[in-house]
Amino acid sequence: MKVSINMQDLITMLDNADVLGKFTISQKQRLVSMAVRHTLKRSESLYWQGDQWPNVLFIATGGLQSVIYSSDGRSFVVSAWVEGSDFWGHSLFDGEPMPSTMEAAQDSIVYTWEGEDVLRILFESPNAIRALLRRKTQMIRKRRETISDLAFQPVTGRLAKLLLERVPASEVSAERDLTLDQIASMVASSPEVVCRTLYQLQRNGLLQVTRASITLHDRDALKRLVGTES
Repeated sequence: MKVSINMQDLITMLDNADVLGKFTISQKQRLVSMAVRHTLKRSESLYWQGDQWPNVLFIATGGLQSVIYSSDGRSFVVSAWVEGSDFWGHSLFDGEPMPSTMEAAQDSIVYTWEGEDVLRILFESPNAIRALLRRKTQMIRKRRETISDLAFQPVTGRLAKLLLERVPASEVSAERDLTLDQIASMVASSPEVVCRTLYQLQRNGLLQVTRASITLHDRDALKRLVGTES
């Protein structure tokens, strides 16, 4: 069911979205008039792995993550979607079930649309089409990088890479917004192994991780663990 929303606020938020941000003002106004608002609590799912979900979403606040679950209950975070991101369901393009579950990494507000409605607007905008193709290409490249990491990089390297990505290069510390279980899912390991690895990295003086923050004491040493030192 459609809900009452502030059209101008949502149009402003859409300006920075990778694909939807390429729409013209009038196109965004049409889009906003069809928006459905969802409030998600942390760990709540928008759809499940195996569902048909031929829709488009935009994250107004919070953040979501695409998670693959195995039959024995293990999980792996495939992608993280931050505030201001738009996401286009796979089912919209191939009619097949979704390959992962979309769940809230934190309390979030998102807007969704029927995919076919958005496609009709998309086809009017060459710039938006180009942006969507660029997004899909970037995702393919990112998946290849992830597969390479899982195949060839030990847990220590994967964990170091994740922590480097969470703390901006211009900063020493950043707020910790991930639980131990979430970190383990993102590096395809177990909470126990991640805990031991973090403890060892802290003993070696490379970083400090508390309940509230991540502090990197030796970014260059972490880069060497990842194999990306310049």
